[in-house]
Amino acid sequence: MKRLSLFICFVLMLSNVFSQKSNDEVLLHIENQKITKEEFQRIYDKNKINMSTGEITPVDEYLELFINFKLKVYEAEKLGFDTTKSFINEFEGYRKQLASPYLVDEEANKKIIKEAYERMQLEVRASHILIKLALDALPVDTLAAYEKAMDIRRRILKGESFESVAKGSSDDPSVKNNGGDLGYFTVFQMIYPFENAIYNSKIGEVTKPVRTRFGYHIIKVTDKRKARGEVKVAHIMLTVPRGTTSEIEKQKRQLCNELYHRAMRGEDFSELAKEFSDDKGSARNGGELPWFGSGRMVEEFEKASFDLKTNGEISQPVRTGFGWHIIKRIDRKDIPPFEEAVDEIVRKINKDQRSEVALKSLVNKLKSEYNFKEETDNLPVTYDTIENVYVLKQVYLLDNANLNKTLFTFLDKKYLEKDFALYVENNRGNKDLKPYNYKMLYDEFVEEKILEFEESRLPEKYPDYKYLLKEYHDGMLLFEITDQKIWSKAVADSIGLQKFYNDHKKDYKWDERWKGSVYYCSNENTYKAVSNIIGKRSFGRKITNDDLLKQFNTNEEVLKIETGTFEQGKNEAVDYFVWNKEESGINKQYILINGDKISSEVKKFNECKGLVISDYQDYLNEEWIKSLREQYNIKVNSAVLSSVK
Repeated sequence: MKRLSLFICFVLMLSNVFSQKSNDEVLLHIENQKITKEEFQRIYDKNKINMSTGEITPVDEYLELFINFKLKVYEAEKLGFDTTKSFINEFEGYRKQLASPYLVDEEANKKIIKEAYERMQLEVRASHILIKLALDALPVDTLAAYEKAMDIRRRILKGESFESVAKGSSDDPSVKNNGGDLGYFTVFQMIYPFENAIYNSKIGEVTKPVRTRFGYHIIKVTDKRKARGEVKVAHIMLTVPRGTTSEIEKQKRQLCNELYHRAMRGEDFSELAKEFSDDKGSARNGGELPWFGSGRMVEEFEKASFDLKTNGEISQPVRTGFGWHIIKRIDRKDIPPFEEAVDEIVRKINKDQRSEVALKSLVNKLKSEYNFKEETDNLPVTYDTIENVYVLKQVYLLDNANLNKTLFTFLDKKYLEKDFALYVENNRGNKDLKPYNYKMLYDEFVEEKILEFEESRLPEKYPDYKYLLKEYHDGMLLFEITDQKIWSKAVADSIGLQKFYNDHKKDYKWDERWKGSVYYCSNENTYKAVSNIIGKRSFGRKITNDDLLKQFNTNEEVLKIETGTFEQGKNEAVDYFVWNKEESGINKQYILINGDKISSEVKKFNECKGLVISDYQDYLNEEWIKSLREQYNIKVNSAVLSSVK
């Protein structure tokens, strides 16, 4: 974590995403490496304001810092830091993160975000019947499942009860308890195709079969209402397991009623929850539950929670399938404005199936842009419309087969059968593949190659991306080589560190200090008694501070003692009594001190080791920069520099 934080600091220091007109004028040469004015301008624009003073750093002054940075990066590249496996893997991870926002169909993405927010305004209730079907099912099995779903739909449309048909036909295990009723829910709570079917249907409508990864669904929308937002509650739960005797059920209910009345009389709800609630996870927090909206809790609990009108209101005992509950409303919030909700919507979209919609839209646009062409006669999988099955070309099952036919082309790129065969081998895992699996892998292969090529073009299409990627690259190299040459070296080089301390001892001195104890007395009697005792002996033994505390603080605390070595500014009482500084809010009337001044002296190594390491790192850095400037040829184009603003 420390390493990551340090690296991020470097990237933030260097990063800049201002859009500017391209300018390829060369500002700087380090050996044969060219650095353009645009690259320098971007970083200078980001960092030219001194965060401490608010002043703008002059261009020529910042250029010297920039040269130092570039020299270190050049040295790292020369030493091969960018060729290590760890660097390549880490940089690849950052590259993919940076590329991700550019590999989106912005128009389609905006549409999906808007759709999600509009759906947030409604809560829907629906029932469904599931006909299970694997994603890789054979076409003949898919057709059979579809026809079965259509038969079920026709029965319902003719007047049979949805619930009774669901109980007799649905493959959803929960149907025996709910008759197919899913209750109320809202956007992101169901898989996207299922959600689409419901939000695009009217109340009372029975949909045609809807395909999801689970199979086919027949769905009936039973209600739609305005979204209620979210509520935060605390609860006390008394569990009543299935099979509990009526006597125990009665005892639980009586206890719940008793706790309800205690809470209503003003007893602390949080403390009651901690003592009595069987939900131990929430009991530790006084019964508090996370924020929730529709579809997140069992119906009885959800209804009781949303029926509470004001914060602090407590419900009467509520029975659910888990037992008895008393619920206290803590807070409630409505659906937030779009500007506040959009970040959370985007986060959910990125984890949701609907993100594939924007991606596929981008791929289709790129296919058109790149003049994508498929050789249909060479495709690995075809569909037999007579037998209703996918058919794999047998050549893919032969050893040493000639797989040199072209599958598809775009721009100057050509992909052959053998390229796809290698992709299959690398992505098949351990399972035996059916023709349908080959078809899915082929579609993924095409998509990957299109996006791979687009990603390779991002630097030329988007200057912001190009420079941000460059800054991450250089920032990583700077971190690695600085750690090796400066940070870790300064800590590990005990001999060099000790020598540096010995050579610079005069820089590590204590100012005048005072060592002793400060006695804070609460009243005059204690003050007088303590002043007569401190520093004295009892039966030949010096009276200690612990002795004083035991003697005076028998019933109540009338004496406090602070002992240590104090510099000026560290203790107001010491400042006042020892160095005659103006008092600042202290009541000196009942304060005593007992100790001695310590003259200025050199700090021992272990008293200033952290500071010595920091100074030693600065020293190593200065020496390193000096050697780099002597080692490498640096040329600055003054005419170009004068145009930097």
